[in-house]
Amino acid sequence: MQVFINTPGTMVKQKDDCFRVMKDEKKTDISPRKVESIVFSNQAFISTQALVLAMEHNIDVIFLDKYGDPVARVWHSKLGSTALIRRKQIEVAENEIGFNLVKEMILVKMGNQIRFLKKLMAARPGREDEFIPYIERIESARFSINTLEGSLEDKRGSLMGLEGTAGRAYFECLSQLMPEKYKFNGRSRRPARDEFNAVLNYMYGILYSQVEKTLILAGLDPFVGFLHTDNYNKKSLVFDFIEPFRIFAEQCTVYLFTGKKIKDNYFDRSEGAVTLNQEGKPLVIESLNNHLEESVRYRRKNVKRRHILLHEAHRMANLLLEDTEVGKSRPEWLEIKEL
Repeated sequence: MQVFINTPGTMVKQKDDCFRVMKDEKKTDISPRKVESIVFSNQAFISTQALVLAMEHNIDVIFLDKYGDPVARVWHSKLGSTALIRRKQIEVAENEIGFNLVKEMILVKMGNQIRFLKKLMAARPGREDEFIPYIERIESARFSINTLEGSLEDKRGSLMGLEGTAGRAYFECLSQLMPEKYKFNGRSRRPARDEFNAVLNYMYGILYSQVEKTLILAGLDPFVGFLHTDNYNKKSLVFDFIEPFRIFAEQCTVYLFTGKKIKDNYFDRSEGAVTLNQEGKPLVIESLNNHLEESVRYRRKNVKRRHILLHEAHRMANLLLEDTEVGKSRPEWLEIKEL
């Protein structure tokens, strides 16, 4: 499990080979064998003994900013990955394998968007006209991407343009489903301009930390991406790899709003910017955690959503290590029908 520390003034220390979480007079002991990561989202404290205990059990410690994006993490100094995988990442970014990987990730992302909209449409009989035009726009962009050929360097602009076209249609459709006061006008990031984007951005931020950990465990370099260009201190592969899994955050966000679980007092507003506050964060964190803990059918098995990320990261690493001739064929990278 993930341990989220989101109450200001909380202290995490080590006691009798366990983590002791303390706030005022309340104390909770947690066995490190049950913990995958510890996430701090507010002003809190952790002792050096607790950090050492986390490292001994291969538990990463993550610190989030107010938007939910990871700003730092403490990780074991010996990752145990092979440098060959990282060299292959750089090689394939320039050839057909990298191009095919990027196409597959974006196609899966769009397929998830289409399936989710169709699921929402099925739950609203008689309102098909509110969904079909948007689904058709995404399907058209998906078809265009599927037919693209060439190099990633030449087609990067086309890929990102078509992805953006599909994204605009997707979020325009989702906005229609929101309660009237929570309808929104497209995506806004840092800062969010509305409540929907504030929640979605925070969930994306939590997913970013999950994806980064997953890539490191699989021996992949989070900074060497394919679609997203390499900039100083930019975790390009995290932004690539998260694409098929953004649906986890999107589903949770939509259901929180349509289920009328969101309240106005969950947000702080300042000069057109909207951020989640201490009242809203626990609900959002719990919702995403519960969603990631649910099992879905994956390669003929029941697997928790959060574990699918690691399976797919290992599959990517193994693909990169295959012979060049094998890797040139288009990879069936992410065979998931329902995320």
